[in-house]
Amino acid sequence: MRDIILACVGGIIALAGGVYLARLLYYKKFGVIAKAEVVDSKSVLRYRGIGLIGRLMRVAKRVSHYTHIMKYELDGKTYEAEDKAGYTQPLKIGSTHLILCDPKDPKKFKFEADVSRHITITAALVVMAVIFALRFLLVK
Repeated sequence: MRDIILACVGGIIALAGGVYLARLLYYKKFGVIAKAEVVDSKSVLRYRGIGLIGRLMRVAKRVSHYTHIMKYELDGKTYEAEDKAGYTQPLKIGSTHLILCDPKDPKKFKFEADVSRHITITAALVVMAVIFALRFLLVK
């Protein structure tokens, strides 16, 4: 019974990874490449504290991540959109980066370098989850 439960957990992880991998491959195959310029960068602050007291008193602020406003041109239209990447270091204002835009909604985009890297990592993790599931299903 324990082996079946562990195999199901591995299968669920593989399925979730497969869905994410399919979304990344959609961006890679159908996404429109554009060159985007960083217009603005802002930090996102999170409050940190210790336990319940920290939640009530909000002891300290800490930068969680940075978001960037990207300006790019696609099909003759200029777009300005905020990225969802959440980098720990800010990108230099005025620098340009390749992005992959969703063809249905050009306001949605992902950084091209991130998509390629995430495809590789996700594929490896999905293979590991499948091997994990098969190990508990087949080996007794």
